[in-house]
Amino acid sequence: MTSSSTDSFLAELRHGAKRCQPGSTLLIGLSGGADSVALFRGLLELRSELACSLHVAHINHQLRGEASDADARWVEDLCRLHGVPVTVGTVAINPTAAGIEEAARGARHRFLDETASEIGADTVVTAHTADDQTETVLHHLFRGTGLAGLRGIPSVRSTEMGCRLVRPMLSIRRSLIESYLAEIGQDFRTDVTNADTTFTRNWLRHNLLPQLRQQFSGRVDGSLLRLVEQAAEMEQTFAELAERLVNQAVLDAQPNSVRLNTRLFADQPVHLVREVFCLIWRRQGWPRQGMGYSEWNRLAEVARTGGNANLPGGIRARHSSAGLLVLEKTDR
Repeated sequence: MTSSSTDSFLAELRHGAKRCQPGSTLLIGLSGGADSVALFRGLLELRSELACSLHVAHINHQLRGEASDADARWVEDLCRLHGVPVTVGTVAINPTAAGIEEAARGARHRFLDETASEIGADTVVTAHTADDQTETVLHHLFRGTGLAGLRGIPSVRSTEMGCRLVRPMLSIRRSLIESYLAEIGQDFRTDVTNADTTFTRNWLRHNLLPQLRQQFSGRVDGSLLRLVEQAAEMEQTFAELAERLVNQAVLDAQPNSVRLNTRLFADQPVHLVREVFCLIWRRQGWPRQGMGYSEWNRLAEVARTGGNANLPGGIRARHSSAGLLVLEKTDR
C-alpha cells in the first residue's frame, strides 16, 4: 500500500505539474539535493500520466572541489539507474566574488535555457518549494521591494530563450519532501554550504524563520503564502495598467537608453509610475539587484516632478523641462 506521505506528495506534485503541456519534453534541473531529487522521483512516477518525456540537467559550479564533482557523478548514476538521459555542464565561479549567490543562479538559468534549446525541450522544471517561496518573500521584503517582489517566485514564466519555466512544487513544504524521500528509500546529496549563514538565504532559513515560527505558533508560512497569492492578484492588475502606460510613454528604446514622454505621468498615482519603471527595467534586461523601494520611488518622483538621479547598475535618469525623461546605462 502506498504510504500517506507519498500519496500527499504525488497529489501536490500532480496538481503543480498540470502547468506542463501533455506530450512535452521536461528538462529537470537536478542538483542532487532533497528537493530536486524528490521532483525527479515524483515526475518519474507521473511520467506516463502526464504524457511527458524526461531529461535531466545538472550544473557543476566547482565551488566545493571534489564534493561538487561527486555530486555530478551521483546525479549521473541516479539518472542511469532510472534510464533518464542527463546533460552535465561545468562552469567555474570565483568563490570569493561578491554576489556569488546571484552569479551561481544566473549560471544555472543560462545552462538550463541552453540545454533545453539543444535537446528541444519545451519546458524547464525546477524544484522550488513552499519554503523557498517564504524565504524569497522575506528576502525581497527586507531588501526593499514593491508589490512585484511580494509576489515571490512565479509558478510559470518564460526564459530568456523563450522556453517555459515551471515550478510544480511551490505548494509543497520541505518537511513533506523529506518524508516522501524517506518512505521510498531514496537518498540525496547534502551541500554543506547550505548551512553557511553568511549567505542571506541560509540565515533566513536557519536563524530567522525558526524564531518567527516559534513566536507565531507556526502561522508564519501560511500567512506569507497567502500574502503571495494576494500580491500576485494585485500585481497582475498593476502590470496590465503599467504595460498600457509604458507603451504610450516610451518614445524610443535602445539597449542602453530609453526616452519617455513624462507628461503622461502627471495624473498617475506614484505606485503605478514605479511599476512602469520596473517593467522598463525588465524589458531592457537591466540589473535590478540594487533597486529597492527608495530607488524606484526616487525615479518615479524624478519622472513626475523633474530632476536627475544616479541609480544602481550605472543608470542615470535625466528629466528635461520639456517633459522628456532619458534613462541611460553606462558601462561602469
